[in-house]
Amino acid sequence: MLAEPDVLQTAGAKTFFGYWDSLPKTGIVPDRSEFNPARIAALMPAVTILEVVSEDLILQRLTGTAVCRAMGFDPTGKNALDLILPQVRPDYIKLIQAQISCPCGRWNIIRSRRDNMVDRAEVLTLPMFHRHSGRWMILSYFGALEPVAYDPGPYEILGYEDTTWIDIGAGTPG
Repeated sequence: MLAEPDVLQTAGAKTFFGYWDSLPKTGIVPDRSEFNPARIAALMPAVTILEVVSEDLILQRLTGTAVCRAMGFDPTGKNALDLILPQVRPDYIKLIQAQISCPCGRWNIIRSRRDNMVDRAEVLTLPMFHRHSGRWMILSYFGALEPVAYDPGPYEILGYEDTTWIDIGAGTPG
């Protein structure tokens, strides 16, 4: 068992990390088949699963109901890159590539626009591997923190305020 990261702010993120850490691992990450949503049913509204197909295609495989409500639509099956402000996409792709090239956890504070408001949220992302497809997956928990500004427009991730890498046994990106 890994020590709970000090950066986690919400009770949900702490519970989410504990669940991920309890999963059987192949190497240092769990296989997608080990993830059982029923075991964290109370958290699932705030959970997403992404499948990294390529640098240009990151499929939204699962989107919790609270995330869908915040976005105003269900992005399941769509390219997650389309949900990110175009000038932020290159940084996001670098974060994903760093996280899967040196399997590790990632904690962020993000700003996103929804319902004409800019919100801050704690996001904990942890890797899984899907042995059947041979692709990496990113399991994420979104914990709302607070609204910070009014900004008319559709749902979009506007940027990252803070990023901390979490060592799960393979180190962290250098």
